[in-house]
Amino acid sequence: MDGLRDRGLVDVGGRFTDAGREIKHRIEALTDELAAPPYDALSPAEVDELVAELEPIAATLLAAGSQ
Repeated sequence: MDGLRDRGLVDVGGRFTDAGREIKHRIEALTDELAAPPYDALSPAEVDELVAELEPIAATLLAAGSQ
């Protein structure tokens, strides 16, 4: 967190600053764009399985304050 704080991306409370939120949104947009072709190759059942497998990771990140 210190590196993110030093760069002005999170505040002293560990929450994203405006700059941090902007970077987060840019990263999300890029990862969505990069993920589209593989998702297009998956069947709906495979996408559901992938989402189910990723849910514990997402929950851990959210619990750690990653929003």
